[in-house]
Amino acid sequence: MGCLDVRPAWELLYRSGLSAAIGRGYAGIGAIFAFHRVAPDVSARLDRELYVSAGFLEAWLASLRKAGVPVVSMDDAVERIRDPGPRPSGRRFVVVAFDDGYADVVAHALPILERFDAPFTVHVTTELVDGRGCPWWLGLERLFRENDAVDVEPMERAFPAGSLEEKRSAAAEVTAWVAADEEQRAPLLRRVFDRYGVSLGAAAREAGLSLEQLRALGRHPLATVGGHTTSHPDLTKLGEAQAYREMADNKAWLEDVCGSPVRHFAYPHGACGPREAALARKAGFETAATVRSGCLFPEHRDHLLLLPRCPVRGSRMWLSFLHAQRHGVPRFIQSRGGCPVATL
Repeated sequence: MGCLDVRPAWELLYRSGLSAAIGRGYAGIGAIFAFHRVAPDVSARLDRELYVSAGFLEAWLASLRKAGVPVVSMDDAVERIRDPGPRPSGRRFVVVAFDDGYADVVAHALPILERFDAPFTVHVTTELVDGRGCPWWLGLERLFRENDAVDVEPMERAFPAGSLEEKRSAAAEVTAWVAADEEQRAPLLRRVFDRYGVSLGAAAREAGLSLEQLRALGRHPLATVGGHTTSHPDLTKLGEAQAYREMADNKAWLEDVCGSPVRHFAYPHGACGPREAALARKAGFETAATVRSGCLFPEHRDHLLLLPRCPVRGSRMWLSFLHAQRHGVPRFIQSRGGCPVATL
């Protein structure tokens, strides 16, 4: 069933009060919401899952304010996990986070966050800022956006890409192919990018924060800069030493650029296990976030390096769905009414 088909169900769940009723057991003390990119208009974007509209972000923050839900920093969230105290259920908090380090967070999200005086965290990947590496997903977006037909030789496939839907379908298919074995397949796309004149460095410079923007975020009173590895790999597929370097080098680089400690981390793709949590602790991070859906509970004081989050996807830009996430409904469904505390 497509996303458009299930929206009425989420609306009914929220407006009927059932979502809030489930939240009495599954909402915990708060929730972290993980965004990626923000744009004024997302209708023509190829990867709609990564984007939300600026209008939707503003509506979300307005709905939280109307509901009396405070937006807090990651540092404040950690304090509340460790000492939740006697807070009424209406004061459950929300943390706003943006992964990867895209410049549109500054261009389009920051003015809205400032209007609502809303703290936020940006988890930054080194190579998205310094222009090194292989941000293949950005290359694919440019490749299909700029061409009406694309021959992806490593896949032995030629894709029509004349219409917006063809571009989206082709980009999604290539993305899935790379994601199945990113370490081996992503480098193979370089030949395709070269043939069509797509510069990954230019794509990164277009999409990623500049050093000046990153430094400004490091000084901003609402912003927290967090780690997100050097090159955005699936850490579970790397050797232990390499996975540790991805975390530790990224942390050291960010601290050097921003001139302040970097205490919080998010696992790329949400890929993690006990080994990655131990490596995050060794690298010096206080918290690390997964993409396992769920809310925060006092019990997470013992699992600060495996914190659940609520992923925000462009295909579900519905306030009812985000509020249902805030109530812990996806965790209720996934656990079949079982343990509300998500770790691994």
